[in-house]
Amino acid sequence: MHIGLYATSLIFHVLAACAWIGGMLFMALVLVPGLRKLDDASLRRDLLHSTGLCFRLVGWVALAVLLTTGALNLIGRGMGPQLWVKAEFWRAGYGHLLAIKLLIFVCILAISVVHDWFIGLRANDAQVIAAGSPQALRLRRLAMWFGRFNLLLSIAMLVIGILLSRGIT
Repeated sequence: MHIGLYATSLIFHVLAACAWIGGMLFMALVLVPGLRKLDDASLRRDLLHSTGLCFRLVGWVALAVLLTTGALNLIGRGMGPQLWVKAEFWRAGYGHLLAIKLLIFVCILAISVVHDWFIGLRANDAQVIAAGSPQALRLRRLAMWFGRFNLLLSIAMLVIGILLSRGIT
């Protein structure tokens, strides 16, 4: 792979990781605590829902970019598809850590699907229909925990990516 293409892929990979993790950190550490200070429950719900929908698009684009550029980055480092089909690649050092990173990525995708397309939407609907009801509170808490767990998995994936990029396996 041409060095310019590899460098471009690497830059987009890091930017996508920043967008994904930074967006989740913003939601967890800035938006949600800020919304708790508002007295108007419907305004809180609407702002969280609107921001969540905006981030959903950004997040899914970031995940697609991460997957694409991750594969390109491996090719750029001389670890292309010819290695991906060899079991011994996945059993040793770099390949084993990469397999863990990919497994975490698949978990993040699965959790994101459930959070974005099921729990989050149901939590919002429950807040609209019966704000403060046990069902609405349970769904809101569940959505919050799914988001937090996804953030922790994303940070773990980031750490593994740093280790891989520095040759620490």
